[in-house]
Amino acid sequence: MKWQRNYWGNMANVEQISQVAMQVITYAGMAKSNYLEALKYYREKDQTAYEQSMSNGDESFSQAHEAHLQLLQQEMNTQEPQITMLMAHAEDQLMSAETIKTLIQEIILLIESRGK
Repeated sequence: MKWQRNYWGNMANVEQISQVAMQVITYAGMAKSNYLEALKYYREKDQTAYEQSMSNGDESFSQAHEAHLQLLQQEMNTQEPQITMLMAHAEDQLMSAETIKTLIQEIILLIESRGK
């Protein structure tokens, strides 16, 4: 996404920030869903589906992270804060997706360690 100058100078406009925020929210939400789905597949002993869901989650998380990085780079370039409530929500979704992935990985390790 190319950032446009508006009448405030270098500051990105709210529409652009909102677009990026919605990308982060969408991809982070998809990542969380995939990670939780992976845990279900693991519980059902479907290793292939588990690995595919984790991989899909990682891909979605990567897309969310990339969209977020674009906004951070724009903020650094303009030296103008780009904070909106929508962007704060997007960052929250991104962090919760990462937390869910970490917890699921730890749960799997715990289950495997007790099986030995």
